[in-house]
Amino acid sequence: MKVGTKIISRQQLRYLERIQEGRYSSPEIVDILLKIVDDDDILEDREELHPGWIEIFENNIDSIKKIQPPIIWEKINSFFDKVVSLDSNIKDIDPKSTTMSFLLGAGASNPDPSNIPTVKQLLPQLLERGRRLDRDDVTRLADFCDSRKIDNIEDLLTAAQLATFSSRNPTILKLMNFLLYREDIEGPYEEPRYYRPWEAERLEMRRIRKFREPGAELSSVAFLQDTLQVLFGLLSSTMLPAKPNNAHKSIAEYAKSHVRSSIVTTNYDCCMDLALGEVHKDFFYQVDFSNVSKPQPISDKTILIKLHGSLNWFYCETCQEIQLVNIEQMVDSFQNDRCPYPVIGICRDCGGQRRGLQVPPLAMKFDLGPPLTRLMSEATISFEKAQLIVVVGFSFAEADIYISRMLSKSMQSSPNQKLLIVDPDYNVVDRVRRKFKASIPNFDATRIIKLAGNCSDILPRFLSGEFLKVASEPINKESASEE
Repeated sequence: MKVGTKIISRQQLRYLERIQEGRYSSPEIVDILLKIVDDDDILEDREELHPGWIEIFENNIDSIKKIQPPIIWEKINSFFDKVVSLDSNIKDIDPKSTTMSFLLGAGASNPDPSNIPTVKQLLPQLLERGRRLDRDDVTRLADFCDSRKIDNIEDLLTAAQLATFSSRNPTILKLMNFLLYREDIEGPYEEPRYYRPWEAERLEMRRIRKFREPGAELSSVAFLQDTLQVLFGLLSSTMLPAKPNNAHKSIAEYAKSHVRSSIVTTNYDCCMDLALGEVHKDFFYQVDFSNVSKPQPISDKTILIKLHGSLNWFYCETCQEIQLVNIEQMVDSFQNDRCPYPVIGICRDCGGQRRGLQVPPLAMKFDLGPPLTRLMSEATISFEKAQLIVVVGFSFAEADIYISRMLSKSMQSSPNQKLLIVDPDYNVVDRVRRKFKASIPNFDATRIIKLAGNCSDILPRFLSGEFLKVASEPINKESASEE
């Protein structure tokens, strides 16, 4: 059985598109899945199975179990259990003897029981929870995002950052207004004699700017800062209770048996931290904390590099000290309502404000906190030392292009280094191959290996050596060389 997008029948594509558009009910989706499972062309490799069916199956597991008798559930489940989209050259990798560095993105903490939303899922969930607070500012923001179909938290927070910066610098604000609208907000305003219908909205915005009251900018900034504080509180409460999933646990087990392992993550949840603690594996963050003695360099410790900060790190911009809080105690106090999570705290040393040291999900991440800049070079060293970089749930989005460049440079410096991408999105690997081919001279695309599926299921199987043993079976003959 082959998974791919090159040899797909019109009927299969039609079913897939209509399901993705929401045209079918749950019973109808199950009936279509049965047709896919029984399709001889797919079973006999005359036609490929589109990777979109894997996600549809996973999203409808509960419905299948509820609607269908056990024998039908077993039939569908066994079919998809055999569908593992991987490149054939994965058989050459022995996890036990390979030096690996891990890069974890938001998708690594999405599977059960972590259940942390990905960037694409985050904003709608936060705004829905925000509505329950019964606050006018948050409700207005949620209504605006719904009406304009804004569902990406990176867009919202990037706009918020730019708005905050511009409001503090009147010159920047004037220049942005002129560059965007070709007008001076302080100059005379003349309403056009006529305008085309599609310019109505822009004209209305000009009227609003003309008649706004003095001081509107200051009140808007106050509203913005307060609303963002609420959103970050909701974000923290979403991530705090999260528990490690099988992907985290399998990485921790690998680190336990491999000296000086390194794990780089863009997540500020503490699932990976907790997983390492569960296997009693010592690790350090490569960050100097004011309340923790600087650890002596120990060769067998795992390095956990949290590029965007962590829920249990707090930073005072006044005295620039970083505090480390025990995550187990923090979660226990939060869940048992003994102590709230301190979105803003008081610095014991200088009396300033201590805030969580986390880089918000922005479309531009060049504004890293000073304590985090060192971690960039540490991550670079971590990647360069590895024979195989295992990327889990990292989407290679434009917002994180600096990380993509770190990986590209590492692979260019080490011609034998390989990149294994573990992601449910079948297309991520193809996109990365094209990008690296364009940036690295004479790049061999087979150095980027595909392992598509739920990381909580598929990564433990890889790290246990399962694919090394069964790679000769015809799971998927597709390889990167075909592209």
